Amino acid sequence: MKQTLRKQFLQHRNNLPVKEIAEKSSKICESIINLPQFIKCDTIFTYQSFGSEVDTKLLIEHAWNTGKKVCIPKVADKNKMDFYFIKKGQPLKENTYGILEPTEEEGSAFALPDEKSIFIIPGLAFDKNGYRIGYGAGYYDFYFAKHKPKLKIGICFDFQVTDNAYPDSHDIPVSVIVTEKRIIELYDQ
Repeated sequence: MKQTLRKQFLQHRNNLPVKEIAEKSSKICESIINLPQFIKCDTIFTYQSFGSEVDTKLLIEHAWNTGKKVCIPKVADKNKMDFYFIKKGQPLKENTYGILEPTEEEGSAFALPDEKSIFIIPGLAFDKNGYRIGYGAGYYDFYFAKHKPKLKIGICFDFQVTDNAYPDSHDIPVSVIVTEKRIIELYDQ
């Protein structure tokens, strides 16, 4: 069932016009920027958008412009990723999936979350309990099981919120879901 949903949501998202992705992404980023948790945080752990994902460029720029630190993931091994601090204008390199990530040659420092960090997490779908359908490799679940960050914000387009993501026993839910239409707060932060 999860594989079928993954395919359906990806196909629907990939069919969105570029202009619509940009408009909806802008609304999502504005909603996050105005969250009290974002305003109070020192560091955001986010991702470099890829393909038809919610575009995080505005969010990253705003974080830098307001003195926050920004971290993005780098694939370390099968099912394993680490996060690294990045600076404005820092060159990034495409990995084997075509996703931009930091390079150690450019001096990216390894990052670990603390109490003043928030996570911005992509998904093909999120259910109303905060469980996520990703691409299927489990990178985020493995990372969250090890590091246990306090605030995890899932972002997606509103049509990607579903009744059931059919979570596995190792899946870890997000605390908040933000779409272009609503903010769904699920757990105490």
